[in-house]
Amino acid sequence: MDIPGLAVDPKRLGNLKAEAAKDPDAALKETAKQFETLFLDMMMKSMRTAAAGNSEFDSEATRTYTSLLDHEYTRKLAEQGGLGLADLLVKQLSHLKDGHSRTGGAVKKSGNLPILER
Repeated sequence: MDIPGLAVDPKRLGNLKAEAAKDPDAALKETAKQFETLFLDMMMKSMRTAAAGNSEFDSEATRTYTSLLDHEYTRKLAEQGGLGLADLLVKQLSHLKDGHSRTGGAVKKSGNLPILER
């Protein structure tokens, strides 16, 4: 499955939905990878904001370039395995999907999750 870009784009989202109908496991992996990329991108933006300093080179152009560079870094990092968040999401969601199909639609509560009853 080769879907360039992120599913934030409506056209890419439609492609991802079509791929999910054909191969749900591959679509789950791709979606988890995209989620990790977005998470890393947001993390980099937060780090840049927190570490912002006044420099004589600070301008809208350098901020735009830095943002594009950071996005490329996060994309490459996610392609190489990232933080492992995508793998954990796939594992957890596959486990939930398997539990969903075994129970006939009802997902069992897990004793490992800190869910507060109200």
